[in-house]
Amino acid sequence: MIPGLKPKSHARAKDATKHMTLRVSAQVAAALESDSARLGISVSSLSNSILGRWARWDRHVQKLGVVTVPKEMFAILALEKDEREIRDLVDGILPFFQETVILMKGKYDLKRCIETLEEYMRTTQVVSDHTVEGSIHRFTIQHGMGMFWSVFTKIMLGRLFAEFVPGKRVEYDVRENIVSVSISLGSDWDEHDY
Repeated sequence: MIPGLKPKSHARAKDATKHMTLRVSAQVAAALESDSARLGISVSSLSNSILGRWARWDRHVQKLGVVTVPKEMFAILALEKDEREIRDLVDGILPFFQETVILMKGKYDLKRCIETLEEYMRTTQVVSDHTVEGSIHRFTIQHGMGMFWSVFTKIMLGRLFAEFVPGKRVEYDVRENIVSVSISLGSDWDEHDY
C-alpha cells in the first residue's frame, strides 16, 4: 500500500440482529446451500447478504422502473456518442437520480448521492474503490464498458461535485474502462455519516 493512502471503510457499525425463521422451497434451500459452500460462507451469511441487498436496493427497483440490462447491451447502445450527447444524457438522468436518492435515503445531498452510487455499483457488480490520502478522496470505478461510460461517469460525478461543493478542484483520470476522480473533502468526510 502507498504510505498515507488508506482504503475507505464502507462497513457500518454492526446492526442489532433479530432471529427469524423462514420457510423456503427445497429448490431455494439447495441453491443457498450450494452457493454458500462454494463461497465458503454460512447459509445464514449468504441469506443475510441477499436480504440486505433487497433492503438497500431491490425493494426500490419497481418504484423506480429499473430494468435489468446486460452490460454488453449498454456498451452497444453507447457506441459513437460524442461528449455533447453524453452531457445531454446526464442532464436527462440527473432529475431521475435526484428522485432515486430522495426515495432511498430520504434527502438529497452529496453523502447520500455517493452512498447511493456505491450501492448501485455493488448491486450491479461494478468494481469501485474509495481511498483517502489526507484530505483527498479518490473514487475509482472500473466498469469495463468502454470510453462512453468513463466519460459519462466523469460528467455525472463532476455535476454532483459542482452542485454540492462548488469551486472545489476535481481531478480526473479517464481511461477506456476505468475512471479515477480525486477531490479534497477533508480527512473526516464520510458518506455514511449523516
